[in-house]
Amino acid sequence: MSLYTNLSQFKGVADEDELQKIFKNLASSFLYGGYINVRDEYKIYIRTVEFYFHSENLDGIHDPIVYHRNGKGLNKVAYFPLMTLHAHDSGFDITFESEVGQYRASALIRAYEVINKEGKYLKWVVNKTDSKKSKFKIFDDYQYNTQSTYLYILLNGFTLGNTNSIEWIDLQRIQELGISAKARQGVYKSADEYEYKPIIPKVKCDRKWSFTREDKV
Repeated sequence: MSLYTNLSQFKGVADEDELQKIFKNLASSFLYGGYINVRDEYKIYIRTVEFYFHSENLDGIHDPIVYHRNGKGLNKVAYFPLMTLHAHDSGFDITFESEVGQYRASALIRAYEVINKEGKYLKWVVNKTDSKKSKFKIFDDYQYNTQSTYLYILLNGFTLGNTNSIEWIDLQRIQELGISAKARQGVYKSADEYEYKPIIPKVKCDRKWSFTREDKV
């Protein structure tokens, strides 16, 4: 089943245990179900995916850290089309929101492999003396990236599937190793259920909505 189909069948739920199971199933599609094709120059495989879900209803599950939602900057925010690439301060989300269900849902590309058309790996290498010289470098051996924001160098916010430049390609791969679930990186509990106001001192959010595959690409 394609990623688009899987995401289109997602329905917002009000039970966190059920949502955890749904995200675990969806994680397999992101981690083993394909890659992002960038202008036929690069393939980007998602290694770690972090899920975000925020209901706009008062009785739903709230995730106030979510960037794209009502009440954050604007009172009403239009819903993204399915599988929009949403660029923000933490990197890129692949969205699956619903105006009918009144919820925001997205998957942040937290870690990823970049492979060029010669089959070599690109890894972002930081120049400690001059940050302007930091860049993707080419390697023959296996490499992956954890700097989610540097996808800006390769992606530019097009909607997946509606452009010849950037598109999601469904390609099912065999899973041999496990998928680990853990808390999301840099996400803390909020003192307000609707607006993000960190508890002081900070308390890390314990929702295990981050999934990482152990298999290499």
